[in-house]
Amino acid sequence: MVALLLVLGVAAACFPAVQSPPAIPSSVVAPGPTGGSAASATASPTSGIVTYDSAILGYRISLPATYRRLSPVLFTGQSEILGRDAYTLQTEQEEREECLRDLGDIPPPSAAALLFVEAYRNVANVAATDWVSTPRVPGAQPLSMHRRVEPLTIGGREAVRLVADNATAEVHLFAIRADDRIYVITPTMWVSPPQHQLASIAATFGTIARQPPPTPTPTTPASAREQAATEVAQELARAFTARDADAVARLMPRCRLGVSLAESLPNSGGGGLGRSVALFTQALRDRFAAGDLGVTVDTIVQLQTEGGPYAAGSEWREPDRTVRIDLILNSSDGGPWRWVAAIHHYQQTDFIKPYCIPYRSPWVTPTGSC
Repeated sequence: MVALLLVLGVAAACFPAVQSPPAIPSSVVAPGPTGGSAASATASPTSGIVTYDSAILGYRISLPATYRRLSPVLFTGQSEILGRDAYTLQTEQEEREECLRDLGDIPPPSAAALLFVEAYRNVANVAATDWVSTPRVPGAQPLSMHRRVEPLTIGGREAVRLVADNATAEVHLFAIRADDRIYVITPTMWVSPPQHQLASIAATFGTIARQPPPTPTPTTPASAREQAATEVAQELARAFTARDADAVARLMPRCRLGVSLAESLPNSGGGGLGRSVALFTQALRDRFAAGDLGVTVDTIVQLQTEGGPYAAGSEWREPDRTVRIDLILNSSDGGPWRWVAAIHHYQQTDFIKPYCIPYRSPWVTPTGSC
């Protein structure tokens, strides 16, 4: 499936509904931006072009120097997709600045700046035209839906480009058949005017000698995962008891914390958001200083899904109410365990104004009240 953008709700007093993100396979490894000897980049100082190699995925592509490569993702199981390289026009400074803003249902600038190169198994050696016209997942729509399929060749290889079936006729993606693989070049979003010169980029595509994928990280025993999650819950409990916002922040992701509702209640209007960790931390610091917020964390964690996250219950006490919030604890690709999301439990009586959820600071920067 062509990569999808996860967009979370907006941070304000009222929040529109958002869809849950698609599930990500558990067998994912994410090497660093260069991926060691399996990935490299060569810059041409005269042309302003950088050529990127991905030996594990087996391709080479050239991009303007305004792009930078993000950490690749490799799928080590038996899924059809082998891996995905992401490139962005967003600078590191812009990325840092974006982390200082909450995300909502209006996609951030970084969404349109992303470009993906994906590699898929093509064991049956089907033609590129047939591949894009066949749903990748049973019951899903094929990539060719509402797009014209235009056959062509790239570097002597069979390929197709998918063009919007409307007056814009904008190029949405390229699919290239190379040996027993299909490569897809596509942005995450199609905006007008387009940010990516897809035709020029696709024309530079080539294949290179492949290296075997890295050995998957051994599955962590369930007991070890539970222990790691329990330790995070214990640290959170200590940090909240000490009213130490910085200690809490050290147990959170670098950029954003996912926030959502446990149940869809009347007049809720959805309620998901991506809360800036920096804004959350400052707001939590202010609430602690004001002395009007107390948080208690239950250090007995509960497994959410097999091999997935754990949850630690918590109570957030204010002068006029107490809110139960599940603190979701997880580890990304074998990295440190973190508090990554919060699920709020409200009562029907909390939903007074239509389409307004009673989030308060530190979950939102105060702009109003339900």
